[in-house]
Amino acid sequence: VCCLVLVALSLWPGRAAAPGPPPGPPRASPDPRAELDSAVLLTRSLLADTRQLAAQLRDKFPADGDHNLDSLPTLAMSAGALGALQLPGVLTRLRADLFSYLRHVQWLRRAGGPSLRTLEPDLGALQARLDRLLRRLQLLVRSPGSETPGPQTPGLLRDPHPMSRLALPQAPPDPPAPALAPPASPWGGVRAAHAILGGLHLTLDWAVRGLLLLKTRL
Repeated sequence: VCCLVLVALSLWPGRAAAPGPPPGPPRASPDPRAELDSAVLLTRSLLADTRQLAAQLRDKFPADGDHNLDSLPTLAMSAGALGALQLPGVLTRLRADLFSYLRHVQWLRRAGGPSLRTLEPDLGALQARLDRLLRRLQLLVRSPGSETPGPQTPGLLRDPHPMSRLALPQAPPDPPAPALAPPASPWGGVRAAHAILGGLHLTLDWAVRGLLLLKTRL
């Protein structure tokens, strides 16, 4: 009998479940300038870490002249071309270059040889901060709601939240990079370290300048 009463009450029009509390205001999109500021701060911090580690390397292993590594990316853009930068292209290229440097730092930690063992804690910290910066740049590119974008025009669209409308085409995955060969000698590992830290320093310095300039266009 009790069950029948309960069923009857559930069907009574006046006994319909009361609606829940009204939904709150929609969650505001993050300020693109604040998001870019965060990326700039991380880039500046990593630039300072790289500069300090490169100075330690020079003190321990003085090496005159330029040191090159063919597998390193070339500098993305000259200082004189900053005025022509556009945000989607900058983020795409910067992420690709920094990922290459992350791979090289990992390789240096594995194959740099005993001469670089004293720098291992600093190289490990550098790798962790580089990975963190890459994750931040990924958030800038893939903001919430960007998984199912509608038709967009390449570049920035003029809307209240331009960072959430970056029109970056879905590029095919890069082919696996060939394995880096171990240095031929301990001195080869030291020279590679000079090349990696020097190139990373230049890339990060360019990145700070480029990101700050692009912020003014949002």
